[in-house]
Amino acid sequence: MGFCLASSFVFAQNLTDGLRYSMEGINGTSRFNAMSGAFSSLGGDLSALALNPAGTSIFTRSEMSLTLAGANSKNDVNGRSTISSDFLLSQFGVAFPITIGEEGWKNIAFAFNYQKTHNFDANDLNYTYRTNGANLGDFFLDKANGIMQQDLMLDVYENKRKVGRDNLYELYSRMGKLKEPEKFRNALLGYTTGLVNPLSGKRELKPSMSDSEADAVLEERNYIKNISEGTTTIQNVEQYTEGGVNKYNFNFAGRYEFFSFGINLNSHSVDYRVVNKYREDYVNNTASDIRSALYQDEVRTVGSGFSLQLGAIAEVATGLRIGLTYASPTWYTLQDEKMQSLSTNTQNNGTFFARPNVVAVYEKYNFRTPGSWTVGASWVWNKQLILSADYIYKGYGNMSFRSGLESENAIIQNTLGDTNSLRFGAEYRLPLSKTNHLFFRGGYRYEQSPYKTELKPIGDLTGFSTGLGVSISNMRFDLSYDRATRAYHPQIFESVLTDTPQVDNTLQNILLSFSLKL
Repeated sequence: MGFCLASSFVFAQNLTDGLRYSMEGINGTSRFNAMSGAFSSLGGDLSALALNPAGTSIFTRSEMSLTLAGANSKNDVNGRSTISSDFLLSQFGVAFPITIGEEGWKNIAFAFNYQKTHNFDANDLNYTYRTNGANLGDFFLDKANGIMQQDLMLDVYENKRKVGRDNLYELYSRMGKLKEPEKFRNALLGYTTGLVNPLSGKRELKPSMSDSEADAVLEERNYIKNISEGTTTIQNVEQYTEGGVNKYNFNFAGRYEFFSFGINLNSHSVDYRVVNKYREDYVNNTASDIRSALYQDEVRTVGSGFSLQLGAIAEVATGLRIGLTYASPTWYTLQDEKMQSLSTNTQNNGTFFARPNVVAVYEKYNFRTPGSWTVGASWVWNKQLILSADYIYKGYGNMSFRSGLESENAIIQNTLGDTNSLRFGAEYRLPLSKTNHLFFRGGYRYEQSPYKTELKPIGDLTGFSTGLGVSISNMRFDLSYDRATRAYHPQIFESVLTDTPQVDNTLQNILLSFSLKL
């Protein structure tokens, strides 16, 4: 189904989040997937209308279809594989064509189609690597430097002397009102668990201190990490995702002589959740007795969007069709929630926890995906053989954020570019009787990376598909298999810990569709 991008532990909406909702795979009926989605000039399929809304006018009878999908994803990193799978209802639709006449206006059609355009349930990631470079100590040191110790000292807050969970909860919550809440909150976690200490070494106010000594403690802004330089660090990353993006097409189409046109009004719903676990084990740390650290965060994004599509199909010669579709950007309104925690373990098996147990709810923000153009051509011979091809253009540099996130747009424009995608499909129908037929299908697709930089965090995609179908009277059963591969480089942290190991992703889908002419 869809392709999920790794999420950053540092929470800030960025182009990675934008690409997650802008990149769509081939999703739909088994017939659609078996031909790699090369349907923009064909029509006559409920998933085809999701690509070109004019395709509904090709229906000659009312039709309903339902598709079940089994998705399997394998991520290979440094010889280690993570396999995850899911089973879901991926498509449901109905089409109602109305015949008008033999000449001039031939028909009009109304349709509804539901598709899961992204499935995040099958894309888990787990890998380990060893480094003598940056570690969590460096990351939290970067967040703490420049912040007065007074802002991080729980025993000072509300005149409390004891560091406790309730105190952490209150202070962490109050930090949401600051200008840079993420910086303060991450600094607080690192400070509480001992990964960073003030440079002066003073973490507590004591009754014996003079006023000047107390002020020096409160105003300290420089910190050191408690992980020695050159420490061998074994880093393990685990990522679990779930949810998806659903798309609902409300379609109208009509056919005049050899020309068909259509429009889709689309509603989109987003529900995405990711749990990240980042563990470090320190082999030879001489700066302190800290031997390991575990940082975990959970982010959930929910929201909705709207888009429209305009499409046309022209039968320029007997059996030869040309299709054109414009898909508008999708305008999303999204909201994020986040929980995070940090713990450290010492040589004597002591554990220090920073678990605020706070669900941080962020302001809603607006995001716009890029629009796209699709051009297709197909040839239908004697109602037995179909050959089709599609070309899709999408300009990812046109993605944009609003609601105070406009600074990210310049990065998007400098990093992302225009992409070209190709899809090819074929179908052969073998008559078994007057009303029963057997179908053989195949397809191939290629999608260009959205990145125009030399290092491409998301690489090109190549995929193939195949499938079978059988029609029995007014019913049709279709089975398809598709496989796509691409490499990507997930940058788990936005700063300091910016290693980007290569992940080789293989995504496989098996779809079973049932169609019924009403």
